[in-house]
Amino acid sequence: MATVLGLGAEQVSGVVKSVAGWTVAVHSPAPATCPTCGGHRWHRHGTFPPRVVAHTWVGDAPVRVAWTPVRYRCVACHQVTQVRPVGWRPWQRWSPAAQQAALQRLRRDSFRGAAAVLGVGVGRLRRLVDTRVPLDDDTWWAHPGDLVLSIDDASFRGTDLCITIALLAPERRLLTILADDRIATWDAGFARTPADVRARIRGVCIDMTAAYRKAIQRGCPHAQVVLDPFHLVQDGTRRLDEVRRLEQEATGTPIRRWPLLKGVEHLRPRQAEALAAIRHAYPTLGALHRLKEELRAWLQAPDRATGAAQLSRWLINAEACDHAEGYAWAQPIKRWRPAILARWDLGREFTNGFMEGGHTKIKALKRLSYGFRNRDRYRRKMLLGFFPPTAIPHLLT
Repeated sequence: MATVLGLGAEQVSGVVKSVAGWTVAVHSPAPATCPTCGGHRWHRHGTFPPRVVAHTWVGDAPVRVAWTPVRYRCVACHQVTQVRPVGWRPWQRWSPAAQQAALQRLRRDSFRGAAAVLGVGVGRLRRLVDTRVPLDDDTWWAHPGDLVLSIDDASFRGTDLCITIALLAPERRLLTILADDRIATWDAGFARTPADVRARIRGVCIDMTAAYRKAIQRGCPHAQVVLDPFHLVQDGTRRLDEVRRLEQEATGTPIRRWPLLKGVEHLRPRQAEALAAIRHAYPTLGALHRLKEELRAWLQAPDRATGAAQLSRWLINAEACDHAEGYAWAQPIKRWRPAILARWDLGREFTNGFMEGGHTKIKALKRLSYGFRNRDRYRRKMLLGFFPPTAIPHLLT
């Protein structure tokens, strides 16, 4: 039974079942050799009352281990050794297996939800996360070869932002969540990364935030900054929708939204007819819609040379547009042109898609917990949700 419970060489002396769960009494055998002199003869040097430690759960029923500490004294060197189960610390109330089970539960549940299922206090789970989940994962430094990162922002509370950093290559994983989006926090994060690791960062995918680009240029000047194509199209649809609302307010006539914002290849027959009517009645909206569709088509360019030529033609058409928004739209595209074209140099498969999916998970975990007051605890709880199950034991070392 000790093997089933993962207690190693410990010997089970009794099992008691009660309404509160199971209690397994175990004791540890004397050590094989003295760690000081290598002797093999021991005298028992004292026995203490059993200590009851939470160990695991079978369904909702807790399994506790009643462990009896015993001291042994070496006959040769008189060194006193206290024997305890492997990996256990003195006076701890949870075994490593119990901590692992609690962290596994917290990966998908709130503190209060996990506490109700496990039958423990919320404060204990909070202390467990605070002490066992690191804010910075340094294991990605060991990856050989080139590295590709993704950077985006997530809301901690309202407009208060935290910056999320993920690794896209050679594997996809969330690395860390910075405390805020201040310049000092950015620079401290890059400074903490060793210079040889920063030298292997080949590219970084970001959205249209100039502060990200400046921070990357300061911390990793050799890395290619790549503008995520989704955010490029999203900016275009936002501009088109703003002009639609202005036209709607000016004319007092409702203008349907989805025929303009949806891709033309995904329109239903009635939506296609509505789009044709809108473009006929509002030529400026039609011109901006054509620019949006040309930009979406540009994303399918097979190589950098073709993409650069198509982007140049798009800029000419945008600046010659009848609506002033076309010229205003072209200006940020000009500023971001090197980062837009870098997607062919780095690889078209590298986008912020993984990060956006991660933000959906972060929002679900945050709403499940009804928000957080402690910023560092929020960061640790979100990072715990992204650790693979096989990484939980590594957190306990």
